[in-house]
Amino acid sequence: MITKVSFILVILSGIIHPLWNMLLKKSDDKVVFYLNIHLIYTVLFSFILILYPVSSIDLSGWFFVILSAFAHFFYQVFLCRTYELADMSLTYPIVRSSPIFVLLMGFVFLKEIPSLTAAIGVIIVMAGVLIIHQKTLSFSFFKQMFRNIDTKVMVVAVLTAFSSACYAIVDKKGVLMLHPVLFFYLMFAFSGFLFLIYFLFLKERRGRYFEILARDKYRITLAAILEFSSYILILYAFRISKVAYIVSLRQISVVFGVLYGIRFLDEKYGKVRFVGSLIIFCGIFLITAFG
Repeated sequence: MITKVSFILVILSGIIHPLWNMLLKKSDDKVVFYLNIHLIYTVLFSFILILYPVSSIDLSGWFFVILSAFAHFFYQVFLCRTYELADMSLTYPIVRSSPIFVLLMGFVFLKEIPSLTAAIGVIIVMAGVLIIHQKTLSFSFFKQMFRNIDTKVMVVAVLTAFSSACYAIVDKKGVLMLHPVLFFYLMFAFSGFLFLIYFLFLKERRGRYFEILARDKYRITLAAILEFSSYILILYAFRISKVAYIVSLRQISVVFGVLYGIRFLDEKYGKVRFVGSLIIFCGIFLITAFG
């Protein structure tokens, strides 16, 4: 079972995580905003290297840091693109559906047969995803539920979720070898370097860099602190409770994400998306807790 401490850590993380996503969504240029999150974070938390020297890291530890950095990099690229294409209250629950891919990867690569409860959970998540794409919960929406789905948005959001599943598996191994604070700092710094290379290839965005930084420097700094805080809480929880319990409970963030989008971003179809997010949370909980 999950401990009381883990429960508190995960709930706090679930509240904090969609907050920095909301700041990212509100920005005029998501890529520039996220690049500056990396840069400010790397400078702001550089004292971590004094508290936790890298000399203690062995080769296997560095392997997981680098592997996690690549997984996070792809997650960040897809996340930025997702928020450029659609509302946060629509895409955030899909982005946080990574446990489905953890289940599928276990089946494909480890030959782990999911339980009946987990299979039901997958169906529930799919139903929730269909619902949050609708404009109404009237009976007529069943006739056109698939017509309302934007395929491009779905593909990018699903790729984001898949990347999230990859780094969750890697990070679980990583924090068993390194202190969570040091692991997150190094991983985020390296993924930031990859993100910088990606940014340099985007000519149309380079010209907006200083404009976005000057206008959003306080929001960027807050987002960097919130992202660090939300994931550090999860990494600590990983060390004291089973991954399945942590990941399942963490998905409560999908509900908060939809509520933030409706309340602070004035996004439409709030009731439908809130119901859809609750359904997705229930499905993901079944997958991760009983899969």
